[in-house]
Amino acid sequence: MSGFWKTLFGAGQFIPHGHCYLWKPSLVWLHLTSDSLIALAYYSIPLTLFYLVKKRQDLPFNWIFLLFCAFIVACGTTHLMAVWTLWHSTYWLSGMIKAATAGVSVLTAIELIPIVPKALALPSPAQLEQANQQLQIEITERLKIEEQLKQYQNQLEQRVAERTAQLEASNAHIQELLCSEQQAREQAEAAKAEIQRYTERLTLALEVAKMGSWDWNLENNEVYWSRYHELIFGYEPGTSQRNYTDWRQRVHPEDLAKVERIIAEAIRDHKDYDCEYRLLLPDGQVRWVNGVGRLSYSGEGYPNQMIGVVIDITDRRLAEETLRESEETARRQLIEIEAIYTSAPIGLCVLDLQYRYIRVNESLAQINGISVSEHLGRTVREILPELGEFQEPIFEQVIQSGQPVLNVEVHGVTPAQPEIERDWIVNYYPLKAPEGQVQAINITAQEITERKIAEKELKKRTQELTCLNATLAQTMTLLKQQNQELDQFAYVVSHDLKAPLRAIAHLSEWIEEDLEIELTPTTRNQFDLLRRRVYRLEALINGLLDYSRVGRSEVSVQTVVVEDLLKDIIDSLAPPDTFRIDIASGMPTLKTKRILLSQIFSNLISNAIKHHHRPDGRVKILVQERKDFYEFAVSDDGPGISSQYHQKIFQIFQTLKSRDEQENTGIGLSIVKKIVESEGGEIWLDSEAEQGATFRFTWPKKDLST
Repeated sequence: MSGFWKTLFGAGQFIPHGHCYLWKPSLVWLHLTSDSLIALAYYSIPLTLFYLVKKRQDLPFNWIFLLFCAFIVACGTTHLMAVWTLWHSTYWLSGMIKAATAGVSVLTAIELIPIVPKALALPSPAQLEQANQQLQIEITERLKIEEQLKQYQNQLEQRVAERTAQLEASNAHIQELLCSEQQAREQAEAAKAEIQRYTERLTLALEVAKMGSWDWNLENNEVYWSRYHELIFGYEPGTSQRNYTDWRQRVHPEDLAKVERIIAEAIRDHKDYDCEYRLLLPDGQVRWVNGVGRLSYSGEGYPNQMIGVVIDITDRRLAEETLRESEETARRQLIEIEAIYTSAPIGLCVLDLQYRYIRVNESLAQINGISVSEHLGRTVREILPELGEFQEPIFEQVIQSGQPVLNVEVHGVTPAQPEIERDWIVNYYPLKAPEGQVQAINITAQEITERKIAEKELKKRTQELTCLNATLAQTMTLLKQQNQELDQFAYVVSHDLKAPLRAIAHLSEWIEEDLEIELTPTTRNQFDLLRRRVYRLEALINGLLDYSRVGRSEVSVQTVVVEDLLKDIIDSLAPPDTFRIDIASGMPTLKTKRILLSQIFSNLISNAIKHHHRPDGRVKILVQERKDFYEFAVSDDGPGISSQYHQKIFQIFQTLKSRDEQENTGIGLSIVKKIVESEGGEIWLDSEAEQGATFRFTWPKKDLST
């Protein structure tokens, strides 16, 4: 339905009728003046006819006059639409009004045909007047004769003999008068029947016109309503005798004061009553009516009666409201379209068939460096010589084919910046008349100079990136070769270093066995210290190898139940029976690198056991879920670590106690830190001296390599 209204009140691709007159002022004013005067004359004629019908309530077939009024108003409206379409191309609305005019015209012609014989058969007012005058004369004569009869009766006894002949003559004359009276009575009955038929026709006409009649006695406040009046006011028809309260109950509360004020003013000022107001029916329905009435006066000049009609105008008011809303919507849309056209950030213009500018927006004027007024009436070639020559074949293609040409890249300069070459994306659309022929060309131009520059720069950067990728590929190949060589070197070094170390350890044991009797306690302690140093160096070599492999070796991703993983680690570490390790509930299940996570927990738990100062220590393993990761914590109640060493302990080879006091390579926590950071997490320490230590680290919920 919304599509129908948009089509009816929309302009579409049509152009105003003024374009057909080439907007020549003389020709436009000729049509404007002619159509306006015709419309004015057409509107004045229905007013005259309506006034005639209103004044002459006794006119038969007065509805045909109202139909003529509708026909003439419709004709006048078509002329007003001719003025409207000079500037507004709402041709569908104009066509619908013409169609309505045609319907009313045909209906008037059809209804007029059967009325002509009936109208010819009606007695003329002159004939009725003559009959009334003759009847009045005869009645007057009868009254005179009756008076004479009374006189005759008084003198009858005295003049019986003398007036016998005259009495017979008088009787004959009386007989003639009685015949005349009978004829007059018959004529009066016929006139009464005609009046009755006229009343019935008037009632029918009022109902057809959706009008109800009323007669209000101002002295006793009684009101007579016609049947249709009762239907309009929502009463069951059949009770014609009503009162002022019946009317008042149906008037909308918001309109009652206004209507009563207008009625009071009409009675006070002795003028006609005319008011449009709403009715509120018992079912909640709201109905619009127009009440019209005229006063009648007593012999002393006081108003004692008001007679009028009430018209149901609900459909008209709804149509007017719909029309008003549609006109407001159309006006608002036109304003919006005009605002968009004026303020659009892209260039917009319309060319006629000679490629002359007939409309230009401010954006295009700024692009060209020429004001809007200087564009109008000049061709594209005159404003932009090079660009105009380039685009003229496109203009010709659009006019000949009637099809748009889209996304044309135009390169050149404009008077605004003649020293700078610029680029635009231009679209060309044909503007067609209702008959289909192209009448103008609509053009949109969007500047893409910066985009073209960016594309050139992007192309340049792409080439640079390609070269860089090639260099990076070579570097990666070389790095892979170097990693392989480094792995080979690490293996060789570890093998070549660990073999002599093992030999030294074995030799020290053999020497100690050979010299067992001769060795002093001091010498035995030195042999033991030698072997410990050898074992420490071997552990250091193994730690260095592990540290170097972090992040360089491929580790498979597995589904890991963290609680089960922790139980396996604790079991492998075999803490003392007096040592307690608690795993908090809610440990997650991850799809991650099991070996790396196991290495982290194993280092942290073993450190908590190894560096604890009591055999009955306690370790708690906790977890907290964050948005993209889990935060794990390994907390103990050991001696704690002073804040000044919090960063030092994560450095390679750094220990808090002498290696002779406690065997430690100083690589474990550095390996843990490197693993955590390589997987996108963080690790830190919360601890104070003598208050235990809590190592916290974050681990992604999803493995980053997947």
